[in-house]
Amino acid sequence: MQDTITRSETDSQSAANPYARRGETQLVFFDGLIADDERVADGDVGAQTLAALERLRAVAAQRGVDPADLMRTTVYLTRMAEAAAVEDAFETFFEEARPSRTLVGVDALPNGAAVQIEATGVR
Repeated sequence: MQDTITRSETDSQSAANPYARRGETQLVFFDGLIADDERVADGDVGAQTLAALERLRAVAAQRGVDPADLMRTTVYLTRMAEAAAVEDAFETFFEEARPSRTLVGVDALPNGAAVQIEATGVR
């Protein structure tokens, strides 16, 4: 299984970060997440998308970010013809407003996955 790395911006202004954020809001960046090996082996793009989103929910919760706080996602997809399955999964997963989404076609993903999702949230 891949390690998941989460990065947060700082609130403080410095020479390296001249544009400090106002208030207590921080952006939190989540590395690309894929479904577990069982879902990947199944090959179903919709199931893989939902599983990746569930992993994102779990990782985000550890950082104090709810699904409603996710502002942007990038979805990497090996079969662009399956874009409708990704759309359906996003509609199922997000109860309220969905984050903006960019869909990118790729040749291959780690562990043979068909879908990988990275995200940016706020807390």
